[in-house]
Amino acid sequence: MCDFSSSEFESVVITSPSGRKLCRVSHRDTTVSSDQVAKKVLISDKSVRLQITTEKTGFTLQKVYGHPNTSGNFQKFWDWQPAVVVPTYRANLTVYDPKKEDRVVSQLDLTRDATYYLGRDSSGRDWCRNIAFEPQDANNNVYITDEVHFPPLADPIIKGYILMELEKNNKPSRSLHAEPVSMKNPYGPELTIRPLGNIAHDCLFHIGGFYEARISAGHAKWLGGSEGCFAFIPKESVSKTENDAAKVAANTEFYSNKKWVSVTDSIDAHRKLDSKNRFFVELAKRSSFSRDSCVEIIKIARAFP
Repeated sequence: MCDFSSSEFESVVITSPSGRKLCRVSHRDTTVSSDQVAKKVLISDKSVRLQITTEKTGFTLQKVYGHPNTSGNFQKFWDWQPAVVVPTYRANLTVYDPKKEDRVVSQLDLTRDATYYLGRDSSGRDWCRNIAFEPQDANNNVYITDEVHFPPLADPIIKGYILMELEKNNKPSRSLHAEPVSMKNPYGPELTIRPLGNIAHDCLFHIGGFYEARISAGHAKWLGGSEGCFAFIPKESVSKTENDAAKVAANTEFYSNKKWVSVTDSIDAHRKLDSKNRFFVELAKRSSFSRDSCVEIIKIARAFP
């Protein structure tokens, strides 16, 4: 029987990037950039990059952060998980060669939206805010990455990639210039995700969909969410319609672990083309999308059976 009383669990929120204290797994600077404009990341050598597009590919489920059932209390993982349906987008893992045409290694699906719970209105309807990260400048949209073990309670082979921009002194920073997100909340306490509305922190490309924790965490099965990240969704978890996505249950859903490891293995193999072993993310800016919306919260099975 697994012991869940360990301080390991008390100090780490296993569903929220902001609660996972990324300073423990990454030594990169976390201070807010002092530059009004970030330095453009230039790619001049052979390298691999993830090109995140604005092309929608289907729909999937996403956990709702900020909801009472996703608090930092570890006991909450015996409660049902709140979810909403969000669109998935096309992403191309591409090898760049300045002397040749770009070569697409694989096409992936991922989520770009980040659903955060605001509360209920006087009519009892649930409201959420999309706190997705969108680049401030559509032409300054290439990021270097820092590879980390993420989520912390997953198997050690599960990786994530923190997006970083360059300050004018070439110093990498996890603070990204972004389209602003309001922290005001008409249905509850003011949000604290972005102390500075136009600076996003700790945005990752990481595993998404339903995935399993490692054995010492009881193989907990949870649904991934986002606070401004980009979450990989295996094709088995992409539905053609919103109604189909809403019908997915945790006990019948496909788990992302093995497919995600295949993706990160491919990144590892191709990043060796770069003299500095770098992996880049290029993010196409969306022209428009909804921030606040009235949503239907879907109840997903608890993480522990």
